Amino acid sequence: MIRILTAALLSCSLIYAQDELIPVESVPAETSYGSSLTKRPSEIWLEALKGAKKSIDIEQFYIESEKGESLEPIIKEIRSRARAGVKVRAIFDKAMLKSSGKYLFLFKEKNMSYRIIDFKKVGGGVQHSKFFIIDGGQVYIGSQNFDWRSLSHIREFGFLIKSRAAASDFKKIFEADWKNAEKPKKDYFSKGKISISCDKPLKALMLGQEVSYCLAFSPAGGKYQSEIKEMLKIIDSAKESISAQVMTYSDKKNFSQLEQAFLAAAGRNVKVKLVFSDWSLGSGKDSAIRRLAGNENIEVKISSIPVFSGGHIPFARVEHLKYITADDNVFMASTSNWGYDYFYETRGAAVIVRGAAAGLLGKALFEQSWNGPYVFTFDPAVRYEAKKRD
Repeated sequence: MIRILTAALLSCSLIYAQDELIPVESVPAETSYGSSLTKRPSEIWLEALKGAKKSIDIEQFYIESEKGESLEPIIKEIRSRARAGVKVRAIFDKAMLKSSGKYLFLFKEKNMSYRIIDFKKVGGGVQHSKFFIIDGGQVYIGSQNFDWRSLSHIREFGFLIKSRAAASDFKKIFEADWKNAEKPKKDYFSKGKISISCDKPLKALMLGQEVSYCLAFSPAGGKYQSEIKEMLKIIDSAKESISAQVMTYSDKKNFSQLEQAFLAAAGRNVKVKLVFSDWSLGSGKDSAIRRLAGNENIEVKISSIPVFSGGHIPFARVEHLKYITADDNVFMASTSNWGYDYFYETRGAAVIVRGAAAGLLGKALFEQSWNGPYVFTFDPAVRYEAKKRD
């Protein structure tokens, strides 16, 4: 009997020790979104933070809270963990200091500190990644900003990754940016390189199935695999289908790598379906989309989330998630919109997952948008008005 119990406990320990990816989706209030395959960020973030015993490292574009809204309990829990002895550090970008400045006092308590990074001096763009690391054992990475609207009024996607290896890799990014916040220089790493490469992916559980996963980052040129390189690999190797969704897509600085890759895929008879948000529309904004729409084997739709019944909410009611899926076996979730500045000048991060569960997740997320009530087909002959954001 003792041997049986010991074997059972060892078996449970091995299962628990395996890396795990938990898909997390933000669902805008009063919409029909929300896949049964995904968890909600408020629940997952709070649960993960409550378990913190030693450290919480946060790297975000900015912070913006609102009394009584969904980010407030998250911030309260972070401050509570600091009072319990957990070391909390946070990085925010200088470009958004006007928004973040009102909330920085929240990170001035004992065991808490923050730095403002001027990523323009480091890479030319901004610090746009959104992640936090807990106790060196798990990391959350997704499109959600540290903004109450990202939890309640914007559609977002990310992963909670339970993995010491993944947490270690994100820690390298954090430590490099922590140093760059103090003294900016074009040095994306002070030591070491990312270990979870797409050449040597790790195994993990997702949706109860085994998958493999790897990490990629921006800006291109660091000691890691770049987001744009991995995205192009996915597009170039697709044999039957590509489905992708992103908030905005720009061709500034003659950025045409994605356009050429999508056109080449379509030329191989790969069915390409793309969803962009209505924030992409307007004079001078949608030229890159226009060149794709209307080509054989390429379909483009625009998502437009209805105004909240309580009135207009600035910089909200939009689909802000960024992902691409191909051939029902690969899914890449990112923090980067599509453009030269995001891939070559800006700090971003992505998770690439391969396996049947990756295809299942990508299909569930995409079909909710593509077949849902909030999209319309983009017509290159129509001149669309820019949507009011603020």
